[in-house]
Amino acid sequence: MKTRLLRGLFVVLTCVASDAQDRFQVFGGYSLIGYSVTGRYSGPTTLFKFNGWDASFTAKVAPHVALEADFPGGLTSYFQTQSKTFAYMAGPRLFVNRDKATIYGHVLVGGMTFSAPIGGVASTSFALAVGGGTDYWFGRRLGIQLIEADYLHNNNTVLGPSHADFRISTGVVFRFGRGGY
Repeated sequence: MKTRLLRGLFVVLTCVASDAQDRFQVFGGYSLIGYSVTGRYSGPTTLFKFNGWDASFTAKVAPHVALEADFPGGLTSYFQTQSKTFAYMAGPRLFVNRDKATIYGHVLVGGMTFSAPIGGVASTSFALAVGGGTDYWFGRRLGIQLIEADYLHNNNTVLGPSHADFRISTGVVFRFGRGGY
């Protein structure tokens, strides 16, 4: 199911990118995901901090409007075991260019997988990210994502009730295509 979703998303974004005069950007960098887990039977809340990566692909479809596909993930160690999280989300991005900066907001929906070696726990569920960030451009094609901050919601109930936390990302951004972004 995940493979079909990713293939479909790739086809849609490829078509959109070619229709939008080949204007798109690719981001890769560090991500910190905060993931609070409440004990299954009303125990205390524990904040897991997943250090990892974030990669995204954005295709401009109209002035100040783009479609974004986002793939964050990370690892954490807790009680001498390592847990992982991986998400695949897509949605609209609204942006405005100000001198050498691009300021944007987005709403992304998709799925998130949480896995832990304890008992072989792994579960995929609905995920939602709402937030935005700022990119700073050194030139026409190369920039950095100063910060992206998102509210991150996940319906995974393996370790307790639904989770709502945060994600912060930073890294390198590349623009491609005729006329820039």
